[in-house]
Formats: sequence, C-alpha cells, structure tokens
Amino acid sequence: MRADVLVIGAGPAGSALARQLAAAGVHVLVADRKSFPRDKPCGEFLSPQCQPLLEELELKDLMTELGAHRVDGMRLYDGERPALGRFRAVCEAVAPHGFGVRRAVFDHALLQAAERAGATFLARHTCDDVLRDGHGRVVGARLRDADGRSIEVAARFVVGADGVHSRVARALGLQRQDTWLRQFALVAHYRGVQPEATAEVHLLRCGFFAATTVDEGLFGVNLVLPQDRLRERSGVDWDGFVARHLDAAPRFAERLAEAGRITPWRGVGPFAFSTRRQTVPGAALVGDAAGYVDPLTGEGIYFALFSARALGRALLLALAEPARETAAMAGYCRERRREIAPRLRVARILQRGLRSPWVVHRVLAALRRWPSLADLAVTLSGDSAHPRELWRPSFWRQFAGTGS
Repeated sequence: MRADVLVIGAGPAGSALARQLAAAGVHVLVADRKSFPRDKPCGEFLSPQCQPLLEELELKDLMTELGAHRVDGMRLYDGERPALGRFRAVCEAVAPHGFGVRRAVFDHALLQAAERAGATFLARHTCDDVLRDGHGRVVGARLRDADGRSIEVAARFVVGADGVHSRVARALGLQRQDTWLRQFALVAHYRGVQPEATAEVHLLRCGFFAATTVDEGLFGVNLVLPQDRLRERSGVDWDGFVARHLDAAPRFAERLAEAGRITPWRGVGPFAFSTRRQTVPGAALVGDAAGYVDPLTGEGIYFALFSARALGRALLLALAEPARETAAMAGYCRERRREIAPRLRVARILQRGLRSPWVVHRVLAALRRWPSLADLAVTLSGDSAHPRELWRPSFWRQFAGTGS
C-alpha cells in the first residue's frame, strides 16, 4: 500500500489533519486500532476556541448537527459553595461558550468528514513499527490488521496521532513519561441529571470530579485520582469506590442521587507525557502523541485541532516543495510551541497546586469573592485568550468591556 501521508490514529487530531490534507488533494490513509464509532474515556468538553477551527474544516454546523450541549462557563467547588466563572467574548471570532459532546459521537463525525474529503480509513489496523530507509528517514509503517496479517504501507510522511500512549512516538524514540503526575481517570455516563449551563469541577483532597452535560441529555462524569488511590479499591466494585469519593463532594452526590449510570466505568491513564521533539525526517507527531498534561479545564481537543491545522499547513508545503521540508517542519514545531507550550506550563502549575488543599481553598475563596477573576480564569482555560494576552493593556480593556 502507498500514500502521500499515513496518519496513525483517527481521533480529533488525526481526522482533522486527514480532512485538511484530503481536501487539498493529498492521498491520505488513516489507520486506527479500533473501528468507529468507538467509546473514548474523556472529559468530552470542547472549549470555545474549537469552533473557529471546526469552521476552517468547513464543519461550522457540526455541533448543532450532533446535538451538542452548550456550556457557558464552569463551576468550581471545594465543598458546598461554588466559584462560578463565565466564558467572556474577548475575540469576535470566538463565541463565549463551549460544547459538551460524547467523544464517540464527535470523533466519528470528524472521521466521516475526512472520508468525505477523500481520505481512506483502515479500521482495526495497529501500528507495529515505522519503516526507515538506509539514511534513517521514515518511509512508511508496518501495520497489523484485525486478522493479524502484517501490511507494509509506504508513505512520504507518517504522522503519529495515536494519543498519549503513542506507538509511533515510542517507535521513533521520542516519548518520555512525566513520572510526577501519574493520574488516572474513571469515566462513565449517567442519565437523569438535570442539565446545567456550566460544566463543573468538584475538588477533592487527592483528585477531582469533572462533569458536564453532553448530547442526548447524558451526563459525563470523570473521577481523576493518583494511581495509588485506584489501588485502594479493596473489595468493593467501582460504584462503591466512586461512592467513597462522593462523600467528599456533597453537592455532586446530590446531583447524581436520582440518576442512573448507563455505561460501565472505564479507566484511562496515566496522563503526563512529553516528547523530546515532534518531528524527524519523514514523520511527525500531533495531538496528545506530541505531549500531554491533563489540563483539568478541557483544552485537549483544542490542542488536537490546533496542532492538526499547523501540521497540515507544514505537510502541504513539504509535499509541494520537498526542498523546504526542514523549514516547514520547523515552522510546525515553532507554531505548536508558541500556542500550546505556555498552556501546558499552566496545566502543570495547576496540577501541582491541586496537591495543596490550602492553595485550593485560598484560590477558590478569591474566585468566589471576585467574579471577574473567576471569569478571567475560565476564559483563559477555555482557550478564548492566550496567557500571553495578559501582558497587553488592550486585552484588559477589552475583557472589562465584556463583563456587562
């Protein structure tokens, strides 16, 4: 098999990249170890900045078509009383709201959009290794289909878009785990929870619940804990394990009291990975495969869509003008670093701060006391504004003007 670009992984980053390239006439193969639609344990929140990126993919009405739930802000709890933050419209191109939608629904829709643009999907194909020529350049990958048969795919570029446990990143020798944050999540959907206009986070001494209403009126629940806490299940089922932690989140327990869990508890993690670099000759990493720290505030899909757009532009240039490949790939890394790296640093600071109950209590007390500060925190976490904007006086004037 041959392709211009072989994308390993059909999540948001892989499918968005495939659609962009296929729409430009590039021969794209997308391989994933699962068939679609497939369940994906995740926070299932799209931050406000995702909508402009979907519009660039000619998917302006996708959230409406999928019945996504509008999310106007976030409630943060460290007990009974919340700090409420609203998304502010600090940029005309970005609406002051995000969306809640199941990943099984969203990811499948993106993949179908890529196929409509001309990409070919290889379901239940696992990447075993990358192929290199005599000079060390990546020239394809060895896949294994659902029947266990080995298939070699020759490609001008191979893209690893296969998530935090990326086989491509490992095959390229680029991935390393950040051992300081060994967190895992339990994820399930409930029916019968009253929809709210905001997402919610209930902070615990050793982790947090994060939840939001999604499409079809379902309620997505995540319990995020350090790995050693998951080992303390000791004789109870997962519902009993979750119930123990609900005792420390009384308002959330009330929300779930009359609801029914309709999907099994599923686990995912650990979350913290980084990469030494994101490109090598003939290959690149995108989305979570390029590095991930659980951001708590739902930026993961934005990171995926943004980096897919940046890599797509670089690949189109490299395919059209091979002599400019090095500069094109360097441009991708530079754009990704400029946009995403500061947000990942903030995520790391946030995750470390969550380990101190005193810090959590003080910060939430301040957010409750000053609602505009809570709006600022949520707006920044929702990607409507980049942290570097804080240094611009015009940003503060504009932010103040959106508070009415």
